[in-house]
Amino acid sequence: MYQSTLYKKEHIANESNSTEIYSQYINHLASNIPNTIKDFSHPRKRSSTPTQANSEFLSNREQGDWAEIFLTNAISSALVDFIPIKYGKTDNIVAGEKGFKEFYKSYQDELDKIGKRPDILIFPKDVTQYLPKDISRFDYESFNKIVPDALLGMEIRSSSFLCKKYEEAVNRGEVNGKRKFLGFTLKVEDLHVVLKWISQFNVPHYYAQVFFDSVYVIPFYKMLQIIINPINKNKLFTVERNTKNQLKTTIHININQGLCLGDVDVPPQHSSASRELARGRVLYHVKFEGGNLRVDQGGIREMLSDAARMKNGDFEGL
Repeated sequence: MYQSTLYKKEHIANESNSTEIYSQYINHLASNIPNTIKDFSHPRKRSSTPTQANSEFLSNREQGDWAEIFLTNAISSALVDFIPIKYGKTDNIVAGEKGFKEFYKSYQDELDKIGKRPDILIFPKDVTQYLPKDISRFDYESFNKIVPDALLGMEIRSSSFLCKKYEEAVNRGEVNGKRKFLGFTLKVEDLHVVLKWISQFNVPHYYAQVFFDSVYVIPFYKMLQIIINPINKNKLFTVERNTKNQLKTTIHININQGLCLGDVDVPPQHSSASRELARGRVLYHVKFEGGNLRVDQGGIREMLSDAARMKNGDFEGL
């Protein structure tokens, strides 16, 4: 049965330090996720090691890497008093290359230890004066000291669509299937490790979806609020298995439930590239670079204001 998402500060004030209230709220919401979507009574299952990359995987990863750089640069240029810093893993090794098995085991160990790191952290500028723009290779002890000072963490996902043209096609009745919207994508298997990271660091978590014509962002708490309410299924979210996500069960949340951070006024350039793997196997793929996002200052300030509320444990009325 659906339960209210209201979880007032006084419910946990006697049990927790005030700085832990955000993670308490997130875990409260997650506890209401239907077992048909995610059964948290089962421990996280470690993924088996991929054996071989392919061209599509490399192109998708290149697109994801571009989206992260593209959005980080846009946020950095748009803000004076906040700084985005690279935090997610940066290793460029792929299945089929020497050392990948050891790398993948280390990654799975990290997921068990601290959860899934978001791609970037946004800090108040005065906090970052002694930090480099990339802390992704810092050790865990350093993370424990630095990360809790971030205002928010952001997972950046890419999408191979022009959002506005897709919506026009929907309005003309040209889109078949039960889902009539583009969405924020959340892999069900990531729920465990995103929640673990939030519990570890108590930093508000956001998902960004980068299209080739616009960028949207949504707070993780709102994603949970949507998926725990059964009346929203197939209206505001769907649960699917997608080819692009290696047929992993994925939640799609209507992009219009998020906040637009801006429109892409200069699209990225693209070119072909190749990568040689073990035993002389060569993969050709697409690389992306450049582009410009015309940032909506109202939208980005609304995101920062929302994160500050969450950081302070102020979720009354949500």
